[in-house]
Amino acid sequence: MRQHLGLLLVIATTAVGGTIAAGCASRIQTIIIDNEGGTPTEGGTSSGKTSSGTSGTSGTSGTSGTSGTSGTSGTSGTSGTSGTSGTSGTSGGMCPDPTPIDATQLPWKTPAKSVGACSAAELSALVTYVNNNSTATYAQWKSAGVNNPTCRACIFGLESATTWAPLLEDAAGQLVGLNVGGCIAIASSNNNCGKAYQNWFDCRFQACAGCPSGDTAALQKCLADASKAGAACNSAFSAVDTVCGSTAISDAETKCTGTSFVFEGPVKAQCVGGIP
Repeated sequence: MRQHLGLLLVIATTAVGGTIAAGCASRIQTIIIDNEGGTPTEGGTSSGKTSSGTSGTSGTSGTSGTSGTSGTSGTSGTSGTSGTSGTSGTSGGMCPDPTPIDATQLPWKTPAKSVGACSAAELSALVTYVNNNSTATYAQWKSAGVNNPTCRACIFGLESATTWAPLLEDAAGQLVGLNVGGCIAIASSNNNCGKAYQNWFDCRFQACAGCPSGDTAALQKCLADASKAGAACNSAFSAVDTVCGSTAISDAETKCTGTSFVFEGPVKAQCVGGIP
């Protein structure tokens, strides 16, 4: 039976920030490595409002009239000004947002492949490093997690490159994406299948951009809900079966599933070898 669940979603904690190609801030980190700088907390204070407006000042009392045969009356005090009303709070995002997403328009590039650039032991060492160093930054992944420069150059690559490495970063060196579709393409021998899978994978993060920042449980539920009937990524989910075939995608997912992290399959397929 097809898994089609986004591979092995195992959570660790790290202080890495980034966005995926679809523009969904930091969400992919919660799956490969829980990081989440995420979006700011939505919603106004005090039930959608800031504090109420300040009350107007009371008018000054009139002065008494002078005495005489008939004293003049005092002038009346001026009335106070009314307070300004408070501003309304911003509304929270939907998790998932039900607006349909055309996932075919999301980016994907064919996988870069350099079999033998990394050994199985080096991949295992990276997994161990991430498991044992939950607060490590992405830069530390690259330096302390992978010692071999050739292996490092295969695993980490620019999103703007003509082909995609397993882990994608922007020009500033920040992690922005995970090329799960690359492993699927290699495992299924079908680039169109890899693209459909990546587009579905990224679609869910875009649909879940409004989830509360740092709430891993809410995000995981959202990722599952985003593929359901009538949800934003249901069409993308169905397209994977159409493009890949249910048996082929099940086999490919099995080959691309790691022991702890989603990135293991892409690294094995593109840099180690052993996935046809």
